[in-house]
Amino acid sequence: MMKKGSSLLLAAALLLAALTGCSAGEDNSLVSKTPFPAFTEVDTQGNPVSSDIFADYDATIVNFWNNGCGTCIEEMPELEELYHQFQEQNIDLIGVGTDSGEGEEQLETAQNILKEKGVTYVNISPDPEGEFYKDFISEIFSYPTTYIVDGEGNIIGAPIIGNVKKQLDTVEARLDLILAEQDT
Repeated sequence: MMKKGSSLLLAAALLLAALTGCSAGEDNSLVSKTPFPAFTEVDTQGNPVSSDIFADYDATIVNFWNNGCGTCIEEMPELEELYHQFQEQNIDLIGVGTDSGEGEEQLETAQNILKEKGVTYVNISPDPEGEFYKDFISEIFSYPTTYIVDGEGNIIGAPIIGNVKKQLDTVEARLDLILAEQDT
């Protein structure tokens, strides 16, 4: 099943690349652009974080994970590496520990995971009673789930399900679309 999904994603990415090449890069209508929900939360250290964070960068990779997701935890060192690489291009990476806001124990577990994996990028600890959690996070059924968001706060394309590094072509294609749009 995952192999078929990966093949479909690859085919879609190749089709997109081919069509974008044919249209001189002017028609990106095949890639959806929907607003990321506004939010005001705190990170796992208690610092305020809001959707205004998107305006500080050309693009932001938003990775949703939870304490019980082995794949999520395994990919954190890879995401940390990408975070440092992308910073040079004014691209941010943030995490959302979806269950870290459910109580002190879950928050402590998330903090320990992040420390153990050497994560330095911001990780949001959402309030399960808040709108961001109820209206958006509660609709995520597979982890890890990653979104690419432009500097205006729009989600570019469909969510990326699974390990990000294994789908880096998709991530980079969407980032390229955002950066190309800014050059015009």
